[in-house]
Amino acid sequence: MSKVFISTVWKELYQRRWSLIAYSIAALLFLALYVSIFPSFQDQSAKFDELLSSYPKALLEAFNIEQLRLTTIEGFVSVEHFSFVWPLMAMFFGLATAGAAIAGEVDKGTMSFMLSLPIGRTRMFLAKYFSALISIILFTSFSVMSLIPLARIMNLSVSTPNVLKTTILCAVFMWAIYCMGLIISSIASEKSTVYFTVGGILLAMYVVKILSGLVDSLDKLKYTSLFYYYSPDRSLANGQLSVAAFIVFVSIAIISTFGGLYLFNKRDVNAA
Repeated sequence: MSKVFISTVWKELYQRRWSLIAYSIAALLFLALYVSIFPSFQDQSAKFDELLSSYPKALLEAFNIEQLRLTTIEGFVSVEHFSFVWPLMAMFFGLATAGAAIAGEVDKGTMSFMLSLPIGRTRMFLAKYFSALISIILFTSFSVMSLIPLARIMNLSVSTPNVLKTTILCAVFMWAIYCMGLIISSIASEKSTVYFTVGGILLAMYVVKILSGLVDSLDKLKYTSLFYYYSPDRSLANGQLSVAAFIVFVSIAIISTFGGLYLFNKRDVNAA
């Protein structure tokens, strides 16, 4: 790799450092909050399990809490944190990073300068891409694996293999979202276009997942939603890492990556 390529990767990481730090700290604080609450909740967890078991299965599936084990720290945080708070943070962070990568440069008027560097469009695209992948790995590793030391501080037993499986699930989920944003960023001239377009798609997917569980005739539509495959309750509470989920997320990421690269190489930045 050329020095210009490597320096571009580090420049991108340096520019996004504060957002990475802010999101990581926020995720840590939320996780610490739920871990600290669990001991007081544990005494009543059996009653909560009984209450939630009486809810319609479709409603539980809509919120990724199909396999309930609230009597364990893994089951508790998978429902309270990784099914609600964490995916929202991953979507915001992933789309913000994707939007800033190309559309943000066009919007600021700095893309022409970037293209004047002796690196070429493909290498510049890949430099931004790899810096984002590093950020995703750092964020998911820190925000998920922090559960292990936090649980130990509270004298709670946690399954390290389950945490590792959940880290992988969260990483590929966030990777897919970032790449979906990147392909839009490759043709857009404003970051807001990335946010609204992909955000709208993800919202539609979430609604589809809910409707597919409530309406029998729409059951097969659940396979078109990313949220059907994102199931932290299975990986964290039960140690089940879905091969189908891995294939879907990785496939979306790879296809979107090559699509974004192709569109970026074809676009006329000066006409944007």
